[in-house]
Amino acid sequence: MKDWQIELLACPFEHEPLDFEGEQLFCPKCKRNFPIVGGIPSFVVSDLAQAHNEQEWQWKQSEMRARNQQAVFYDRLLGLIFLTPFEAQMTVNALLGDRKKFANLIEIGCGTGRMLQHFAKHSEFVIGADLSLESLNRCRKRFENLGLWERTLLVHADASFLPFRNESFDAVASCQMIEHVPSDRMRQRVVSEIARILKPKGRFAISGYHYSALTKWFGKEGVHKGGIYFFRFTREEFLKLIGQNLKVERLQTIFGYAWLASGVKGS
Repeated sequence: MKDWQIELLACPFEHEPLDFEGEQLFCPKCKRNFPIVGGIPSFVVSDLAQAHNEQEWQWKQSEMRARNQQAVFYDRLLGLIFLTPFEAQMTVNALLGDRKKFANLIEIGCGTGRMLQHFAKHSEFVIGADLSLESLNRCRKRFENLGLWERTLLVHADASFLPFRNESFDAVASCQMIEHVPSDRMRQRVVSEIARILKPKGRFAISGYHYSALTKWFGKEGVHKGGIYFFRFTREEFLKLIGQNLKVERLQTIFGYAWLASGVKGS
């Protein structure tokens, strides 16, 4: 691993810097080891189960299995092929605000990199975190083919327990990930973690399912095919969730399908 990558990482439990030892990372404080798999550090370890209640952890296990299985065809889904160009431009504009470029930028829930590849154009270093290791493997291949791998770090992680140091990032994006976090308690943890790793005056853009006239027929809460939990937010619910830890300067919709909240972290 490169020095700039190690300097961003921390124990997801203690938030302490890590030591790099061969093919694993080690937390001197809690004595946990974290393996590196195919160049991707993995922080999805068995101890995470103890930080969730039984149902939360079962839902996350179900999503990991489904995302790993779907990774091979995910980028060919017709809905995403149509939506991604518009969603990417809206999210990039919201994330940049009055900035032109960032020193570093992270996407929480990057999957196979469909959005991360667009963010990479606007940052010197780009970082992606996801719960699905197979999706991250696909993302790595994408970034290698684009010639971006040398300035990229991909991390296998739970968004509720991010393995990054406090106030490390100039910008944080999360695109339609938070609706799949299986409890309000854990969704609040995700936003607090995003706020923790974002630098003062750093920018954020977070999107999540919109409970609207267009989407209400698909249910407010339920399970997608394959076993992926979802929750759709009203305007008030989404503003309350994000606003507990971050100041929302702008809230817009992506075709009535998803909310997109953006702003700057206070100093």
